[in-house]
Amino acid sequence: MSSNRMRGLETVLALALVLPPFLVGPQARAQAPARAPAQASVPSSTQASGFTLADALAALSGAPAWQKADLDVQSAADALAAARASAGLQVSAGGSYDRTDTLAGSGGRNSVSAKVSVSASATVLPWAPVDASIANAETALAVATLGRDAARVGLRLTVEQQYFAARQAAGARDVAQAAADQAQARLAAATAQHAQGQLSDVGLAQARAAVAGAQATLTQAASAVDFDRRTLFDSLGVPPTEAPLTTAPPQPAAPAGSLDALVQVGIPKRTDVRVAELKVRQAQASLSAVAAQRWIPGASLAVGLSSNDGSGAQAGLGMNVALDFQKGIVSGNASYPIAPAGNGSVSTQLSIGASVSIPLDAPSSDAAVRSARTALASAKAALSATERAAALDIRQRYAAWQAAQASLAADSASLAAARQALGTAQARLAAGLAITLDVGDANVAYARAQRTVESDQNALYLALLQLRNALGELAATPGGVP
Repeated sequence: MSSNRMRGLETVLALALVLPPFLVGPQARAQAPARAPAQASVPSSTQASGFTLADALAALSGAPAWQKADLDVQSAADALAAARASAGLQVSAGGSYDRTDTLAGSGGRNSVSAKVSVSASATVLPWAPVDASIANAETALAVATLGRDAARVGLRLTVEQQYFAARQAAGARDVAQAAADQAQARLAAATAQHAQGQLSDVGLAQARAAVAGAQATLTQAASAVDFDRRTLFDSLGVPPTEAPLTTAPPQPAAPAGSLDALVQVGIPKRTDVRVAELKVRQAQASLSAVAAQRWIPGASLAVGLSSNDGSGAQAGLGMNVALDFQKGIVSGNASYPIAPAGNGSVSTQLSIGASVSIPLDAPSSDAAVRSARTALASAKAALSATERAAALDIRQRYAAWQAAQASLAADSASLAAARQALGTAQARLAAGLAITLDVGDANVAYARAQRTVESDQNALYLALLQLRNALGELAATPGGVP
């Protein structure tokens, strides 16, 4: 068979195998109706139109990580409420009953007494230890709130990364499918050449190996699509849907200003820096409280009023009020007999008592003051280290954003070259200077260049999000993209 007839056979076989997938194209295949999932996680209208990034962000509030962060804040709020309640008015009621029976032969006298009582206490002085507990609980709530905000932002970043990773995996699968189709077309041409004695056994084996390799790559790409989609929907806490991921990476505004200016402005807004500042203030307040407590005297004052009969048993209303100066607690008690003994006349007594103790040498209190000073120094050192790490993180994120911009520019130039090469191959085919397989190769190269640019666009968008997060400017916004 002549060379021209061989070239014609190659062209017919390649057209039959290659043109259908390229006429359909990855984009058209992506628009094909998806089969209904076993368990829908989004409304049917969403599945028909695709699962957008806004849909993913709207589902964040139901994600397990989001709910855990809310529960952490609620737990801290409950602890603060409990601490404040312990400083408020505490009231309790009680009663007692006593009966004494004299044995026979000893006079035969019996006595019965019963009384009810009410007790109350409250913290009234500002240096009470419970106030330190309240201050610590307030700081813990503030830290938990900042932690919740950071967790929400982190979840948003994770979901957006997973969304675009799953979308990119679908594109990679389309490219792998095109490459497998092209390898199959080359194998058909190689088989025809081998049958006509135009190709050696080694050449045919190589074509078969290329098909096997392309199929393996396609299988891996399909598995990656399934895994990446499941990872995304698992983070959202909803069953997977097969609706296409339709949102391309948006391009939010880049931060304005020089890098040094961004560092100076961004550091105070970061969550980790704000948490470190809260811990410094907490350590300062703790030191002040411990230092003041060191010299507060152990003083107390008590006033009592009682009514007793001749035997000393309570015969009327009895009251007692006491103030613990060091603990800052005032307490009171009132009791009344409901079955008085009734022995003799009733007398009323008023009692007043006071005591004071000044701590001249208190090694344990002095050690507590030293410990509080050390804790404050440690908190300040941690704040300084956090600020330095924050500055470095901002600079690294800024450099990553600039690198992503450079990669996109370079790969966009490569995409333009691949587009030109495809046009050249098509023109050569029309002029009879190339075969369809050459166009197929150029088409696959062009599709790969497209996916590379899309990957760069994803990386640029995510790098900008990471930079904004490093600057303390990124917020979790369910329901849409800011």
